[in-house]
Amino acid sequence: MLPVIYTLDQDRSLKLGFRGIAKLEKVFGQNVDKWNLKELTFDQVAEILAESLRRELPDITVDKVMDLIDDYSDINSAIKKTFECINETFGKNEATVVEEQPSEEAPVLVAVDVPVAAVPEVVQGTAI
Repeated sequence: MLPVIYTLDQDRSLKLGFRGIAKLEKVFGQNVDKWNLKELTFDQVAEILAESLRRELPDITVDKVMDLIDDYSDINSAIKKTFECINETFGKNEATVVEEQPSEEAPVLVAVDVPVAAVPEVVQGTAI
């Protein structure tokens, strides 16, 4: 698993490991195979980025991540880098596997390989 380079105040290495995923499962209250990556909130994106930066910046907080994004990047780049980091963590698959859910629930990604081009663009403050 290679780190994903994200230029913020300087080039930063994003890398999630077993421990990071376990911490995020506790924060999200769900096992990783139940995360719906198509509906991540900005807080969840910041949580993932904070955890992926923790090897390099042990004292990083979600608020600091949001400040770094505001000062040195943008929301669309943050979302794309989050997806790149998740894809790198779980490896590259030829296709994304979507677990079938009852019709009232959105599909949940099981194996993660979301193309960066599929990440929604943010327009006027809302994801489309």
